[in-house]
Amino acid sequence: MLSVVLPVLNDEKTEWTERILRRLMEVEGIEVLRGAGKTRAERLQRGIDASRGDMILLHHPRSLVERAGLEWLRDHAEELEWGGFTHRFDADHYLLRFTSWYSNRVRPRHGILYLDHCIFFRRELLTRSIPAVEIFEDTELSKILRERARPRVLPFLSTTSAVRFTTRGVWRQALLNQLLKLEYRLGRSPQDMNDRYERGLRLNG
Repeated sequence: MLSVVLPVLNDEKTEWTERILRRLMEVEGIEVLRGAGKTRAERLQRGIDASRGDMILLHHPRSLVERAGLEWLRDHAEELEWGGFTHRFDADHYLLRFTSWYSNRVRPRHGILYLDHCIFFRRELLTRSIPAVEIFEDTELSKILRERARPRVLPFLSTTSAVRFTTRGVWRQALLNQLLKLEYRLGRSPQDMNDRYERGLRLNG
């Protein structure tokens, strides 16, 4: 069985949630879980704890994975350790294309994937809980998983909403992202970083 954890609340209904659930219903042999919690990290962990499959897929709440990719992951789970799908945005801009290229080609070499790749992993690779941080929970998860193996990026698409970029402006959001990564490396407060990341949007709930 493939267990899919969608870190949104049970009563949350958005256009993306409905699209994701419709796509997941197209694929046999998977279970879908949502986990309550204050942070996305807590919702992910509670979904993982409640899941039954040996292969777990953490589904970004504003990404859509190709049906063929979900089916391939389900059918080839025994051949995989951990990884994600090929990232792209649902809007076109050369900086967004570069961001996806970097995310698909460069960052995985360092053992890091972001949640909008829709990260999958074998259960036994998660040797400890995901830290209940407000932001960069996917980086913290990657640090745990890369202790055992390097991530694999599958050729199937995970198409992600570019709403942060289209709302704030592509360059402004890109600059904020880089500043937050620097602050993360310097050990700044996850709560403060998340407040700046979510200001005016509140997409992560």
